[in-house]
Parts: sequence; C-alpha cells; structure tokens
Amino acid sequence: MKIKIIVAILLILNCCTVFGQKNDEFPSYEKFYSTFAEYLKYPAELQNKCIPTITLMKVTFTNTGELDFINFSDSAALEFVELMQNIKNKLDFKSIYTDLRSKQKDINPVLIPIQIDFEKIGECTSTISSGNLQKLYRFSGKPISGKYFMYPEIYCKYVVGRTIE
Repeated sequence: MKIKIIVAILLILNCCTVFGQKNDEFPSYEKFYSTFAEYLKYPAELQNKCIPTITLMKVTFTNTGELDFINFSDSAALEFVELMQNIKNKLDFKSIYTDLRSKQKDINPVLIPIQIDFEKIGECTSTISSGNLQKLYRFSGKPISGKYFMYPEIYCKYVVGRTIE
C-alpha cells in the first residue's frame, strides 16, 4: 500500500515543462513554447489511439503584429486542428513577431514545425507513418510554395503510466 502511495506522489510531482536548450537565436521562443505547453491538452481521441502529430503550423501576422490567422498542413489530425483553433488566442504569438522584428525579417508567413509523440507505458507508442510525412508539406491538398520563414520546432512527448496493482 505504501508503495502505491509513493508511486502516485512521484507521478504527480513529475509533471513539468522543461527546456532542453536555450535558443539564443530566437530569445522569445521560450515564451511561445511555454504558453503552448501550458494550454495544449492533447486530445483524448488521439491519446486513446496513440496517434502522433507531425505538422507545420502556418502563422500570418497583421502589419501591427497581431495574429492574422493560423492553419495547418494536411498531416494534422482534425482533433488537433480544432484544439489549436480553440487555444490560439491564449498562445503568445506576439513573441514570435518580436523575434522576427528583432532580426528585421520580412513578415511573410511563418512556418512552425510541431511534433507531438504520445506513449502509454506497456500499451502503445505513437509512430509517424509515411502518410503523415507525405502530407507534411501540403496545405489543402496542394504542395507548399512561396517564401516562408521557418521558426524553431515545437516538440512535446507525453508519456502516460499506469498504476501498479
């Protein structure tokens, strides 16, 4: 019984956001990443089937730095796209704009690679399919074209354990 309580406490205390490296090239990256990690609650439909997400998020800004719109490459699951549309106003997109302005980059559409892996210990691990990769650079069925600025990748891995009985 004591072991179950200790394991439960360790699992509860083990939930945190960690940055593996500081991104000196994009100082505001951590601000955006932290809001992304805070508000992203991976959809239960994707969790239950251990479905990963690998996509490109295309972000467009207005002339004043406000978020104009976001859309996702065809590889993104509908549940993920819906979630992102629901939380987009909570994410710190202004920090991305700040990074671009500090580099005096043209504010063309910005591409942000996103990869989310999901694992249930002892049950399943998400794997990226060739179909996902084929759709990664397609938007509405058409290959991506034009000029874009590639922002650093967002990577998250969810690992869910189970209690020992």
